Amino acid sequence: MPFSVPRSSPRKAWAIAAVASLLAGLLTVSPQANAAETHDITVLFTNDTHAHLDNVGRRWSAIQDIRRETPNTVLLDAGDVFSGTLYFNSYQGLADLEFMNAMGYDAMVPGNHEFDKGPAVLADFIEKAEFPIVSANVDYSEEPELSGFLKTELTAEAAGASIYPATVLEAGGEQYAVFGLTTPETAFLASPGKHIVFEAEIETAKATVADLTARGYDKIIALTHLGYSYDVALAEAVEGIDIIIGGHSHTRLDEAVVVEAFDAPTLIAQTGEYGSRLGRLDANFDEAGELTDWEYALIDLDAKNEAGEYLIQGDEAFEARLKELQGPLEEMKSTVVGKSDVALVGDRTQVRRGETNLGNLIANAVLHAAAPAGAEIAITNGGGIRASIDAGDITLGEVLTVMPFGNSMVTLDLTGAEIVEALENGVSTVEEGAGRFPQVAGLTFSYNLAKPAGERVSNVKVALEDGSYAPIDLDATYTVATNAYMADGGDNYAVFKKAKDEGRQTDLFVVDYDAFASYLATLESASPAVEGRITRVYADLGTDHPAHEAVQLLSTMNVFPELSAGGDRFLPKDSVTRLDAAVWLARALKLELPEAAAAFRDVPADHAFAQEVLAAKSEGIFLGMPDGRFGPIAALTKGQAALVLERAFGKAPSIAGDANAAITRGDFAILLYNAITE
Repeated sequence: MPFSVPRSSPRKAWAIAAVASLLAGLLTVSPQANAAETHDITVLFTNDTHAHLDNVGRRWSAIQDIRRETPNTVLLDAGDVFSGTLYFNSYQGLADLEFMNAMGYDAMVPGNHEFDKGPAVLADFIEKAEFPIVSANVDYSEEPELSGFLKTELTAEAAGASIYPATVLEAGGEQYAVFGLTTPETAFLASPGKHIVFEAEIETAKATVADLTARGYDKIIALTHLGYSYDVALAEAVEGIDIIIGGHSHTRLDEAVVVEAFDAPTLIAQTGEYGSRLGRLDANFDEAGELTDWEYALIDLDAKNEAGEYLIQGDEAFEARLKELQGPLEEMKSTVVGKSDVALVGDRTQVRRGETNLGNLIANAVLHAAAPAGAEIAITNGGGIRASIDAGDITLGEVLTVMPFGNSMVTLDLTGAEIVEALENGVSTVEEGAGRFPQVAGLTFSYNLAKPAGERVSNVKVALEDGSYAPIDLDATYTVATNAYMADGGDNYAVFKKAKDEGRQTDLFVVDYDAFASYLATLESASPAVEGRITRVYADLGTDHPAHEAVQLLSTMNVFPELSAGGDRFLPKDSVTRLDAAVWLARALKLELPEAAAAFRDVPADHAFAQEVLAAKSEGIFLGMPDGRFGPIAALTKGQAALVLERAFGKAPSIAGDANAAITRGDFAILLYNAITE
């Protein structure tokens, strides 16, 4: 049942003394006025929440606290409440709306994602909204599902379940006109149908502001879902807008951006994404309706103290209702979205050191989703892959476990040189197991850990239409699909951030786990393999060497500690020592490492690999010699190799030659690889 929370009107003065704000220490502030001053208006705002509701109780607590502090508060949303989590998949926006109604939102502009499911789903949302939808540049008049909500009057008593070009909000005895603008790109970014027309935002804004000014409104707020760069263009082109509360680009503005294209300034504000922050803008105006001073803050709703406790306590009623809403989501997670013939490797060590079949499958999914936008290459970070998946049916819950961050996908137009720079960043910290390691589709490359960071990548090739590969052209421009986290410079992909800042990014408005699940649905059964997209260079182990494939896989598993920190010589013809074999097996089998202790007389507790040797001994793989020694530097014989592999895997391999002869590193790597992959 819906929770029982009294709707609080931001238009009435609260008869409660101002309390000490719990927001101290949580704010990013642009100081422009005395903090103790009562402002003419306090605008609270959200944008691009995308059905991220897990912190909505903390949002409500923060809003209530501010409303107690100041009576002149309005609450706005800049669009894209729809799409992004299972809350939307299950409730089609109505779970978000239930909370928004209870919090007393004053107005919302539709974002492009509000049209994702077509007019009927949006109509259901609007019908239940207890606040007006403001939408000046969208013509709904020919759309049967939505035309009945249209209202043309300009009033301070705007009704819910209605679409207005603009509305009037009252705060502190003053009136503020608020009008809405939605990106015209919605026509092809979403599914609005053929009856809705999106008009140019600048022309609409000029006409709307002129009309509002003629009616006597001198304090005007544009509630937009256009994107930050378009908000700047709007402020520069349209005189008379005092404040722009924006969305769409998921831009986190830690300070209000001031545009001074005309006599009076225009402020631009945006919180970022996913409801992690609540925006607050306190402003004062002079008698002519021009901004005189302001304060700006982004309130971190997810901030924690050193004990890991949230600094803002979630509202109990909201938290209880959220728990009720989560019930059906658990059932949804059991939905089968695909199937795999093979186990999909998402092990943390492997996806951060080299190519894996799951890394390939996810990169393929990214490229598949971005292909309509012209993408030729996909690069995604190994750190975004958080688990493996067993062979068989794949559930939505497993997909969400593998890809829990819900990153939106984008494309970037990059030169070949910039792509190489991105790959260099990706392999710059392999030794540390950092999450920036790239999983790729549409290209292949090699890297050499013996070389310094920034000089490791070589032999980069891009896929051609016929399936062959050709050397990358450093001067050519390629369209690369990636996720919004990386495009914003996450995992140190500064070259991606540069391209984004220069306007070379295209938003796809697809969440990564949705793209992966949708791609799985196109496959009768997935059967990805390691294809040689990413190769670690060993000078003595070319691609035609019998041990090449084995060493590549075992390298991604960090089986070879002697090579983890660099080096480009595997020494495949050298004898494998008993210590090598014990450590390789312990790491390949992912044995739990005990506390360091003396495993054998000649492997003391302070030995660098005492834990691995002790683990191998505890598992009965190596038993040592009758006199209590291990013989760590002695060569492992072929007979001993067969015995320890049988103990480790339950099956003795067939090894040709004299059982007393030493086995080479290359041959033992092949045997270990075969045992793991069988």
